[in-house]
Amino acid sequence: MMLGLYFFCGLLLSGLIFFFPKKKIASLLTFIFIMLQVIITIYAFSNRDRVEMKYFTYDSLSLIFLMIMNLISAATFYHSLDYVKEDSNKKRSLFFFSFILLNLSLTGVYTANNIIVSWIFIELTTLAAAGLINHNRQITSLEATWKYVFICSVGIALAYIGILFASVSAGGSLGGDMSYSGLKASFAMIDPVYLKVAFVLILAGYSSKMEVFPLYTIGIDANYVAPAPVSAFLSTALVNGGFVAFFRVFSAMSDSSASEWINHVMILTGIISLLVAAIYVQKASNLKRIFAYSTVEHMGIVLIALSLGKIGIYIALLQLTIHSFIKSGLFFQAGILHRILKSYKLSKISGYLAINSFGAIILLLGVVLISAIPPSGLFVSEFLLFREMASVNWWLFWIVAALLTMVFYGIINRNLRVTMGYAPHSHVINGVVKRSEFITQIVFFSLAVIACFYLPDFLGSLFASVSGTDFHSPFSLLNLQ
Repeated sequence: MMLGLYFFCGLLLSGLIFFFPKKKIASLLTFIFIMLQVIITIYAFSNRDRVEMKYFTYDSLSLIFLMIMNLISAATFYHSLDYVKEDSNKKRSLFFFSFILLNLSLTGVYTANNIIVSWIFIELTTLAAAGLINHNRQITSLEATWKYVFICSVGIALAYIGILFASVSAGGSLGGDMSYSGLKASFAMIDPVYLKVAFVLILAGYSSKMEVFPLYTIGIDANYVAPAPVSAFLSTALVNGGFVAFFRVFSAMSDSSASEWINHVMILTGIISLLVAAIYVQKASNLKRIFAYSTVEHMGIVLIALSLGKIGIYIALLQLTIHSFIKSGLFFQAGILHRILKSYKLSKISGYLAINSFGAIILLLGVVLISAIPPSGLFVSEFLLFREMASVNWWLFWIVAALLTMVFYGIINRNLRVTMGYAPHSHVINGVVKRSEFITQIVFFSLAVIACFYLPDFLGSLFASVSGTDFHSPFSLLNLQ
């Protein structure tokens, strides 16, 4: 019942924030929740594969993303303290309340072993994220929040219809069991027509959370208007939640007669997502939008990797893990840049290197890492992906290579313009930015660099367990060890 206690204490702490809204107390209560999050993650690792409250399991997939969320959640809280320090007590309380609720919801998504329970917690993430997106109370943020709630609700409704089709396709064989293991056993023996419809609807519905085609746009708008620390969390922990919910459905259908067709759909969706990112990263006029379209690119890569079998699943997990650290670091740095240059618009920001050389170097390092240039850990995952694609289908290899080249050019070109040249106005950074604010980016980028050369055995074993492979290290796939 440890997970039930976690949910209860989390809700209690979020409620207490409204009763004790002063800055120090609200911050302390949120910090206690972060510690509670660490405790439940340690407990989950110590009780691997344990089922709690019937509908939740600490399996390898949930452990991977609980660990990632812990690190990013702590970093987001750290940067949020400075972001909300001038806010009113009510506004600050709502921010921390929504932040805790989003963490609770994502923990539910990560650990749920039942398709209906996953759907419920995914819907809760929409409500929690809305409170964070509209934190600044501006017209643009209010508009983006309503769009987010509406489009995500449409997406979740599509996913629910897909779940109904999946249930109907299984017929009476489920006996009311909507667990993923029960669905997997039923899907392996039934007519694939309903499964195909269910898969398309679920993929389209959860695309609003995974930030892939077709409902990726709402994620772009949300990241554009949300506070930078929130954007860091949405584009990593929340996107990972969408992936987990989708991946469990994909795994349940992997042994069915529709599996080959499903793989083709994922390849097509992944290519379209890459195409969208390749086009719009050239046109985006806002730094945060560029980073948001980069997320669309990486999730497109993940979908393509999933279609390549067990090794592809291993690659997808590696890609998601490293992407989470780099992308969150980039958004944290974007928030620092905004405080100095007072804008995210590319037409108004330049000369960052001359104003804040340390921050500019970190920004460029993050851009290099997110572009999968060595020594980025993404180089390993994408190299493995290209090797697998070359062995399966050369046309897929060349299409993905061409689209990634376009994305690479757009991201590098735009960020060089931000860092180089002359600043349009004089700026003073003393007192505006503390050197301690760069710690999270340094730590996360360092993890991404280390991943290019070494992957901890415990993490490799988790990847191997989820993917069903015997590879505890990506370097064994490269025949380097």
